[in-house]
Amino acid sequence: APVSQVMAVIKADAYGHGAVAVAGALSAASALAVGRISEAVQLREAGISGDICLLNGVMNREDLNLASIYELQVVVHAEEQLELLARAGARRNIWLKVDTGMGRLGFAPDQLQHVYERLTGQKLLGLMTHFACADDPGSKGTEDQLKRLQTVSQALKTVHPAFGVLSTSNSAAVMTHPASCLDWVRPGLMLYGASPMRDLQPDPGLAPAMRFTAPVIAIHDVKAGVSVGYGGIWTATEDTRVAVIAAGYGDGYPREIQPGTQVLLGSERREIVGRVSMDLICIRLDPGDEAPVGEHVMLWGPGLPIEEIASSAGTIPYTLMCRISERVRRVAMGGRR
Repeated sequence: APVSQVMAVIKADAYGHGAVAVAGALSAASALAVGRISEAVQLREAGISGDICLLNGVMNREDLNLASIYELQVVVHAEEQLELLARAGARRNIWLKVDTGMGRLGFAPDQLQHVYERLTGQKLLGLMTHFACADDPGSKGTEDQLKRLQTVSQALKTVHPAFGVLSTSNSAAVMTHPASCLDWVRPGLMLYGASPMRDLQPDPGLAPAMRFTAPVIAIHDVKAGVSVGYGGIWTATEDTRVAVIAAGYGDGYPREIQPGTQVLLGSERREIVGRVSMDLICIRLDPGDEAPVGEHVMLWGPGLPIEEIASSAGTIPYTLMCRISERVRRVAMGGRR
């Protein structure tokens, strides 16, 4: 999107990566976007000074006051928010959300002129919509939504020039529908190096920002016929060395993975055996493997795509990133959180 301004989406703690650290790394973005007022306040109090857009908008007078104090852009998508703004009276920077086919938040296109007339005294920044099916290249839904948005924009920009400013593409649309990349784009998942596409195939043009690792804390020999882990779902068919890794679903690693899911030990893949428990994972070692206690294995990251683990767990990369718990130490380039 070479001609578009970028509103970088860092909601949900920057998809589990650490919002403050990511905001600092994305200082070149034209704006940042978060879902909730608490996320925006956290960024401001950490010294992030650029434009921040509140995608879910304000829910009450307290939210509205905080939006003023912290100089936030606010998305307006509901009748109740219009009433809240009218009662408050102060001037805010507003994006109007248009429901062009997502069916969640936003005003119908034929409501927009009436909505605008009720925004007396507000600074309208533009129109925003969200694409429902951009992650499916075979769907025509994105083109249909884009046409609806452009039609209403063309009809109303004589009423106010901001109706001609359009914020559209999410990550999937940026990657698959270049015609949808207009004045503003709102990439999220792709910023973190994971593909948003429905087929869960890694994109070679994306570099993972996250490396999820955990240490080996024990190694032991398992005799043939002995089972490992809860329920005894895996039994050694021959004498086997097993390494125990200090990570589990309590850290955000998915319990739902299928048999055969792997980790990286150095540059080699090794298979997880037995169930994922709250704190521990076991892997089967090959003869000759060097896996001293304290060495880290990679659960996902460069060389072991998060898309692969998500597919094994029957989920999507978003959920894996956002599940990583607070007890997992985040280490950012140049610092630690």
